Amino acid sequence: MRASAFIATAITASISTGWAEGNKAAAAFTVPENAEAILDRYCYNCHDEDSQKGDIQLDDIGSLDTQKRLDLLNRVQEQIYFQHMPPKNKRQPDEAERKAILAVISAELGNHNASTLEGKLQKPEYGNYIDHEKLFSGEYKDVPAYTTDRRWLISEFIFNAKFQRILEKKTMANRGKKRFEVVGSKRLQEVSLANPFLLPKTIGVRYYANEDLTGGHLSSMLTNAQAVSEYITDVQVPKSKGKYLPAAMEIIAMEEAHAATITARRAFLESHIERICEEIYGDRNESMLPTFVPVVLQPLPELKEGEKYKKAPMGVSTGMLEKLGAAPLVYHTLTDPNLSQMSDDELRGYFERVWFYRGDHERTIQSRMAILREYVSDFRGIAQEQLRRHKKIEYTPLADEEMAVIRASIQQHRKKGDRYNTLIDECVTDWEQSFAQQRKDAGPPSPETLTALAGQLSGLILEREPTPAETSEYVALTQSYVEKLGRRKAVQKLIQTFLLSTEFAYRNELGAGEPDEHGRRMMSPRDASYAIAYALTDQSPDAELVAAATSGRLNTREDYKREVERLLARRDVRSLIDPILEDKSWAENTTDMPIRELRFFREFFGYPKALEIFKDEKRFGGDRLDQATNRVVNEADRIVEYILEKDKNVFEELIGTEEFYVFHDGDNEAMTADSDLIKRIYAYFKDKDWKNFGYKELAEHTDFLRKNPMRNINPDNLKSGNRSGDGLKLFKKSMTSITARLDKGQKDAAPFDMYRGYGSDFMPGENVAMLWGYSKDNWNWSATQPAKVPNRKGMLTHPAWLLAHAFNTETDPVHRGKFVREKLLAGTIPDVPITVDAVIPEDHNKTLRDRLAMATETKSCWHCHEKMNPLGNTFEMYDDFGRFRTEEYLEYPEHLVTKRPDEAKDRNHLLDLRDIYKTLPVDSSGHLAGTEDPSLDGDLVGAVDLAERLSKSRRVRQSFIRHAFRYFMGRNEFLSDSKTLIDAEQAYVNNGGSFDAAIVSLLTSDSFIYRKPAEN
Repeated sequence: MRASAFIATAITASISTGWAEGNKAAAAFTVPENAEAILDRYCYNCHDEDSQKGDIQLDDIGSLDTQKRLDLLNRVQEQIYFQHMPPKNKRQPDEAERKAILAVISAELGNHNASTLEGKLQKPEYGNYIDHEKLFSGEYKDVPAYTTDRRWLISEFIFNAKFQRILEKKTMANRGKKRFEVVGSKRLQEVSLANPFLLPKTIGVRYYANEDLTGGHLSSMLTNAQAVSEYITDVQVPKSKGKYLPAAMEIIAMEEAHAATITARRAFLESHIERICEEIYGDRNESMLPTFVPVVLQPLPELKEGEKYKKAPMGVSTGMLEKLGAAPLVYHTLTDPNLSQMSDDELRGYFERVWFYRGDHERTIQSRMAILREYVSDFRGIAQEQLRRHKKIEYTPLADEEMAVIRASIQQHRKKGDRYNTLIDECVTDWEQSFAQQRKDAGPPSPETLTALAGQLSGLILEREPTPAETSEYVALTQSYVEKLGRRKAVQKLIQTFLLSTEFAYRNELGAGEPDEHGRRMMSPRDASYAIAYALTDQSPDAELVAAATSGRLNTREDYKREVERLLARRDVRSLIDPILEDKSWAENTTDMPIRELRFFREFFGYPKALEIFKDEKRFGGDRLDQATNRVVNEADRIVEYILEKDKNVFEELIGTEEFYVFHDGDNEAMTADSDLIKRIYAYFKDKDWKNFGYKELAEHTDFLRKNPMRNINPDNLKSGNRSGDGLKLFKKSMTSITARLDKGQKDAAPFDMYRGYGSDFMPGENVAMLWGYSKDNWNWSATQPAKVPNRKGMLTHPAWLLAHAFNTETDPVHRGKFVREKLLAGTIPDVPITVDAVIPEDHNKTLRDRLAMATETKSCWHCHEKMNPLGNTFEMYDDFGRFRTEEYLEYPEHLVTKRPDEAKDRNHLLDLRDIYKTLPVDSSGHLAGTEDPSLDGDLVGAVDLAERLSKSRRVRQSFIRHAFRYFMGRNEFLSDSKTLIDAEQAYVNNGGSFDAAIVSLLTSDSFIYRKPAEN
């Protein structure tokens, strides 16, 4: 989206058009007198010939050459517009003066089309620079809102959904005992695609309508288009037998039949070439064969007296035999009643001759013979068993006509000394040429068939009928492809043409129809249907939305509202949530709510980044940290989803809730059932002398164990088990774990693995408890969740958020504070100057907070860090794993108090393996400023106090609304969007804190509905 009246309004609301036009005519740049006076009053004191602070001189700007002048004006424009200059401690120009100087700068930069500010203002990170108070004051609510006509590049998620739909790929997922179809998978079986539309890995809104196709996109798109087109013609169309792209099947039907015939002939020859040649040539066949040349094997090393050769295990040798393609012949021969009577040496000679005459590569034969030198006798013993995997292909002649063709081809092409593979290749080449001529003689596809193909491909890929002009163009294009490349390649090229079209890569959102009095036009119904669908999902418009667009029911604000509310209420579509968790095959990674509603808060809070932060398991104190991190992110999704489903006071709950999911899949009934099983086992055995049970004593409880199964314990065979032990040992391990989670008066039993080992009893990720500060052997887990967790309040105290906003080994008060300032208080933080070395000094005897103060509470740094540190320091009550603490470990070798083992004895997963260090008290005090509410601003005692105050702040609520605007509109807000933002906030408040109501308001606003052409 190019800059337009939005930015013009924001930058130069009072610029005089007359001045700008007059300036264009000037041959050279001259600072007008009124602007000169402003510069003299506020700028020259630091930036004249004598001072030049920051190497900036402004009093000679008119004498600079053009490029230097434009570069300097761009820098000055940004500093004045963002109010970074003059410095806060200096006299400030009033708004009229600031606008006047900006008007001069903007006009000169505009004359040369050189301004960079407009481009920056389109980026999400600059969204907060639009004056917050003006947006919500009502001063600009009468300015007509709109979005410029635009083509919006598709996202990585839309890309995945498009190809999942086009290729008709279904993805299944499990949730508990349920299995269901999900949308949004990036895994497409049989087709490997590179996603060229990956979004930036930033925290905040990531998908904006400000990107264009680049060479990087096109490179991947070309590769993808070729792979998809080949898959469609070679697999999808033939497999569907004409149901998928019937016109394509009609076009390639003859080639498919020919290919099937050649495939059958080749397969028949490769399996039975020896027999066929013997039938044709009889006794002469052997004389036609090439002279046999045995391979030479490297001799085995000589053994010393008493030594024996060490052979690889049988599993290795059988695997190598399969990998080398020798297994079928070897096992078939060894199970043949006649051939198996040969000695080992005779067998080796037989195998080598067969492979040589067939034309196998010399190196391959060498490798096979090296294995057979050692293992023929071993293979004899397993040959019968291996036949189940390598069934013998019985000789069944093809149809008489086919056999006649094959015999004739062999007699035509066989030359003395040819190996069999050479003969087969020559026969196949001859058949291919013959069939190609037949297809050529049959002529090209009819125009009617090509017209049908163009229509079917347009419907499949672009989801619309082609226009008559487009159809004519596609038909002519395909005819030229057929003539040059043949039918199949022509179909592939046409598929690629559609996949490489800009319409496939972009979302069109263009005004249509008659403009209103402000020059605005509503989107066409088709464009509107996609805008609504992609606002809430990654999928194309569903059937109801398509019907509304095509039947004249998507032309009014009420029509938009009806469809938005319907999509928000849908719960019959399950979407994958996180691509990283999909890579990790995390089973609970699905949601049935509109995926982009949930994704807004995932991106806003940024907690999925926790999946990408490297942490050390030793510092964590347990194993399987990866699973714990997966679960904590997944359960952050779950609490967000829970709050969204209730849809009451959503923002306040997200910031201020005291209830969370901790090791819970969201199904209270299922969790209770798992807990009850463990409780029954505990209640039954707790008063028995189970620690001293032998097999006999445990066998007395067989009936109970049958009804209440324990992992890998077979009540009818207690001496069976797994690598962790037999049934008796596993029982005692399990009872130790069960007792630890219930012997301290706990109400429920956390349903995690009974013991460490292969497989699991229940769901993975139980070490998430450690991220919340719980000890697994003293964990008052609740089967009914969400439940209250002490020392936590809202998403800012959730371990997933704390992990995501931390370093590998330390907390990150600066970025945590920056998040609060920018995302929740709608504030701004200038970029870090390139001259700043942003490193916290080392001091082994100080807390991180104290070390941070040494680096940032200096005169040159504090004017920025005062906006972040007092907020971020409140989170020091949690460590970098998100665990609550009152003391901070000084994790240096000289401060080590107790060294704990690196691994738990007997894999006891209840132990905390963290080393113990000397500590210093944590100071999590801070200060809140910027809510514009005196009852909320003030000193803080910690992050819980901060969250409590933020949850009550109207400015925080408005900041959520601003970010939601950016997310759903794909652009930054401007003063002309004031009414849209005010209405969205009122809709939220008037509907009891309903985020759905805010979304409906945004997606039925003038900002969403109306379009105008972009202005230069």
